[in-house]
Amino acid sequence: MKRIIALSCLAAVMLAGCGKTEKDGTDSKSETTTKATEAVTTEAPEEETTEALTTAAETSAEAATAPETTKEPDGMVSAGGRMDMYPAIYQGVIKSKFDETVNRNEGNASIEYAFRDLDADGIPELLLKYGTCEADYQIHIYTLDDEAGAKDLGLYGGGHTSFAYDKNTGDFVIVWGHMGAASIIYYKWENGTLKSNGSYDFNLDEEITSYDQVLEEKGIRYIDHVYVSSFGMGDDAMTKTYVYHANGESEEYDGLNLDYMG
Repeated sequence: MKRIIALSCLAAVMLAGCGKTEKDGTDSKSETTTKATEAVTTEAPEEETTEALTTAAETSAEAATAPETTKEPDGMVSAGGRMDMYPAIYQGVIKSKFDETVNRNEGNASIEYAFRDLDADGIPELLLKYGTCEADYQIHIYTLDDEAGAKDLGLYGGGHTSFAYDKNTGDFVIVWGHMGAASIIYYKWENGTLKSNGSYDFNLDEEITSYDQVLEEKGIRYIDHVYVSSFGMGDDAMTKTYVYHANGESEEYDGLNLDYMG
């Protein structure tokens, strides 16, 4: 009997030992499970993770701030485009017509020119009047042409005229006046050229005492322009350039000065 009791006590002690904890209070079974979990969920090194996040953020920022790609208008403002070329092209036209008129008339010549963007493409057209006096002046209008450089749109009037515009519509206007009679001739840009769009005729009398009186009522404004006159040939030649502004101011230069481009 005592032998049986002793064996029972020994078995109880051994069973109690299977569930005891380590000295630090950690269950050995729990510790094994925790280590296994850590082995499965080990993260990438901190340095690699930070670099990847930084690269992604920079890529996202560049995409957000990158400018939209837009197509420029046909050669308008790009380097070497028509916007850069038109002053030299028009200066060539003006000088050619001036020299031609001088040579044909023994040194006597007058030209008047101005600029106005008639087709609203951002580049002005050249308004050019040339001859020797009011009796034989011709007005020609030039626009830029991709093949010919400057394209002559044709004859648009002659003497006793001024370049102007309608401030109400922006349309180009030629004002004609002579010996008390006057016309305001309106133009519109249509299908690649300038076309007449009617006129307003009037005469000076007791009620209308000046051309400017009617122009003011109609909202007509003069355009800044350049006037060049030449007399004589060779050493006796005298050429003067005058720049007239609509506000009444003006400048005078010796020789043919083509710096004014509107």
